Amino acid sequence: MLVVLELSDDLLRLEPGQIVYLSPLWSGPDAGTWAITVPLAPFSAADRFDPATFRPGTDGPEIVRTAIRGDFIDLPGSDLSALTNRTFDFPINPHPGYIDASIYLGGGHNPVDITRMEFGSAQSLSINVVLHAVFDFTQEGVEIANRSAVLHANLQFEQLD
Repeated sequence: MLVVLELSDDLLRLEPGQIVYLSPLWSGPDAGTWAITVPLAPFSAADRFDPATFRPGTDGPEIVRTAIRGDFIDLPGSDLSALTNRTFDFPINPHPGYIDASIYLGGGHNPVDITRMEFGSAQSLSINVVLHAVFDFTQEGVEIANRSAVLHANLQFEQLD
């Protein structure tokens, strides 16, 4: 019998992350776009490739460290002032304008559809954001049930020229 893990909110606790603006001067297809990296708090597993063994805490024997990574995000401006107190909606993959996001978990790079980003006020070089996300674990055959989540994160700003 196949055991599919229900990824609990206890395993989706976020740590402070990063939001990066890649200037148009940057070489590559991501020039002029934004990217985010939002780490999950580490958690334990008997086997980091077997989701049935995932559990909160860091008592091991293995510690799972991973992050939600989003690239090619079409947001206005080049600093946090353009994002402050604004909400942006995005289509799901593969529709034009989607956020190319994933999380490495259970041995696969699992797609994450980020459909909304709600930014708060910028504080110096950081900003709070609420991410509306849908995790797709079936595409990679990972034994975790697909789920949606509303995630609250604090992101530190960096600009790459």
